[in-house]
Amino acid sequence: MNTIAVITGLALLAITMRLFKNITLSLIIAIVTIGIILMIPLTTYFSSFSTTISDWEFWKVIITIFSIYLLGETMSKSGDSRRFTSAIKEIFPNPKVSISLMPALIGLLPMPGGAMFSAPMVKDISNDTSNISSKDALATNYWFRHSMEYFWPLYPAIIIVASMANVSLRSIVIYMLPVGLAAIISGYLLMIRSVPKLKLKKTSLLHLVISSWPIIVVIIFVILNQPGWLVVLLTSIVYLLTKTKKSGALKGVLNKWKTFTLLLAVFYFKAFVESTQVHDFMSEELISWSIPTLLVMMVLPFLMGQMTGITQGAVGLSFPLVMSMASEGTGLSVAILAYTFAVAGVLLSPVHLCIVLTVNYFRESYSALAKRIILPLSIATITGVIVFIYI
Repeated sequence: MNTIAVITGLALLAITMRLFKNITLSLIIAIVTIGIILMIPLTTYFSSFSTTISDWEFWKVIITIFSIYLLGETMSKSGDSRRFTSAIKEIFPNPKVSISLMPALIGLLPMPGGAMFSAPMVKDISNDTSNISSKDALATNYWFRHSMEYFWPLYPAIIIVASMANVSLRSIVIYMLPVGLAAIISGYLLMIRSVPKLKLKKTSLLHLVISSWPIIVVIIFVILNQPGWLVVLLTSIVYLLTKTKKSGALKGVLNKWKTFTLLLAVFYFKAFVESTQVHDFMSEELISWSIPTLLVMMVLPFLMGQMTGITQGAVGLSFPLVMSMASEGTGLSVAILAYTFAVAGVLLSPVHLCIVLTVNYFRESYSALAKRIILPLSIATITGVIVFIYI
């Protein structure tokens, strides 16, 4: 019943998002639907809300997104955003290559809502180019931001996978590398379809560095293992103080208040799922239904990814059961398979923070994004299965 409730809730979430164009409302409907099917007591709804607003992880995300918006608004109002995109276009004359490069670089930053970091710059380039639609810009920004998640060793989920599988992080990275490369190459061939041309000029490189120093600072400090939320907050404040149009930037951020109510709904959904322990019951149900072990190793991480929209959440909820099914000597291969499907579930999850934020930012629909990423995602997932077979 728990599995049916979650699938029904997620299906209704997707349908109502298409009907009402309001993700916050759709999330509330999904929560109520799951609660009604499972006959969850009213007190759980209140306790989940209390858990949400007292969760430091929630506030770190709020601070991060606020800071990203502040950085973006300041770059826009000061003209640095335009200078940055102009420099990128001079170095990479093909605009399709430019809009894939920026999110890929930002993909080196393991922070929540990271796709929003590159979204304003991608939007600037797409607005200046007639052959790049907002749907294509949305999909390109999202896909190349997350292709790194398959193998980049700074992502918390990969570290958790290595720990739970009792294998080295190096092994996970090496065997996930083909999956990540499949994601990047297939995305490039299907979305960009252009041969990159490089024009290196000292003036262009100088303009690029000067206009993007806040982004460079964030990347450096995050790579040095400093807290992402704190780095972005301090960088955005310092950057704002160096500019003249401070009130305009702050006003632009405050006008995005709906995004913050949306974040509250996303974290409330997460807290509700955790407080009802629906994920534990789902695991038991999948086994009791005599589903083949191999299928559980794929389906469970995928469903957890769909349900949470957070990679480390999907890994943390599914891997204890999945790894317990692995026979001796198969830990690495099972981890590769399960992680590949966990990422697939997260990347298609309608509650994934980057989907929620960027779909809203580009004023497009979830279905428009899903249609454009499903093929490269399938290729990456099939590559993961092949790696699993041949390890």
